[in-house]
Amino acid sequence: MKGKLDYLNVGCGLKYHKDWINIDMYPDCSDIIYCNLLKGIPFPDEKFEVLYHSQVLEHFPKEKAFDFLKECHRVLKINGIIRVVVPDLENIVDEYKKQLNENLKNPSKETEANYDWILLEMYDQAVRNYSGGQMGKFLFQETMENEQYVIDRIGYFGRSGHKMPLSKNNVVSKKTNTVLGIIAFLKKAIKSAKGEIFYSSSGEKIKIGNFRLGGEPHMWMYDRYSLSRLLKDVGFRDIKVLNPFKSDIPNWNLFELDVKDGLIYGPRALFIEARK
Repeated sequence: MKGKLDYLNVGCGLKYHKDWINIDMYPDCSDIIYCNLLKGIPFPDEKFEVLYHSQVLEHFPKEKAFDFLKECHRVLKINGIIRVVVPDLENIVDEYKKQLNENLKNPSKETEANYDWILLEMYDQAVRNYSGGQMGKFLFQETMENEQYVIDRIGYFGRSGHKMPLSKNNVVSKKTNTVLGIIAFLKKAIKSAKGEIFYSSSGEKIKIGNFRLGGEPHMWMYDRYSLSRLLKDVGFRDIKVLNPFKSDIPNWNLFELDVKDGLIYGPRALFIEARK
């Protein structure tokens, strides 16, 4: 780890920086260290100046979130910074209400498609029992009435399948490019886990345990109030809501963890920082 910053990227997935220490349950390159986050963070107390995790906390069951953040608190130095990025429940709810009212007053094929998509954002990744869920089916439609709306809500992963920027000169269409980005992300997120649980429906048994425990489903959702309260309960202070571009982390924009090539990874996400 010689030359690494005392910066830790927890559950980095597809987003990592070679100058950080990057850990993940499913590493796929030499810059990422294997770590089973369910068993804690394998570093000594007060080792890091910065700790970052994006789209990770929501994959922990609600009753495990406090313990996970307590581990984050433990490995941070005094006055160290934690930056947490999660899907923003408040944004999703506001958008749902907006699309609901639009369809009650002035429906069209596009507004109906927008309504269908925002419901998927709200529920699909929490309730799905198979890879991609209904969201995957939506993305593979022959005709997508609200393609730009979906792309705008997805962000960088949706716009950049295999790091191909959207452009009129692209050989790959915008919709295909969006699908490639989402599927690439899902392939990274979906892994088999130990354990078997059976779900009975109409007398049939469907094995869902491996999938539900594999890292893709969302186990809880947060807004600026609930996440701030949780961080405070853990022992963090100076809690503040920021945006993808702003951070107290020195040279933040050089690392391209929330913004890459001018595109935000999660344009509708919640970005919160705090100090130990």
